[in-house]
Amino acid sequence: MVKHFLFAAFVATALSCSLDPTHDEAQSDLGDEAPGVSPGPDHRPGQPCLICHDGTTAPQWSVAGTVTGVLGSTAPLHGATVSLTDANLSTFTATSNEVGNFWIESGRWQPTYPVKVAITYGSATATMSTIIGRDGSCAGCHASTASRISPGPVYVAATAAQLSSAGGSP
Repeated sequence: MVKHFLFAAFVATALSCSLDPTHDEAQSDLGDEAPGVSPGPDHRPGQPCLICHDGTTAPQWSVAGTVTGVLGSTAPLHGATVSLTDANLSTFTATSNEVGNFWIESGRWQPTYPVKVAITYGSATATMSTIIGRDGSCAGCHASTASRISPGPVYVAATAAQLSSAGGSP
């Protein structure tokens, strides 16, 4: 009888626990969807995409992020080309959508780290001064505001005038 009780208690405990509580907590920390925005290509701009798009609960992506137009702004940039080159000199490009989001499906490209990044919009090109070392989720480093631990959002130009002269306002 005690064995059956212990087995039932073990099963109940195992079923109530996640296989990865840290991952579950990271997903929970993202919060609810923005009002009126359904999950899809336009949701959660600026958030670390690969927390969900790691293949456990959503389509699996190898690299994903959000591009803004100007340093210090969170305004999305539609139509920016994100060019990535990995350690084996394999390259892939993606284009940002209406909310600045871009993504690369894991089945289409699996980079070998480190990865170099350049973003182009019109005649403006911003090259990331560091490399992506292991996490293809841009917002893993590029938080919504700059701080001592984050350079802030991914951007193409330092000023709106530079962006405008490069190819028009976003």
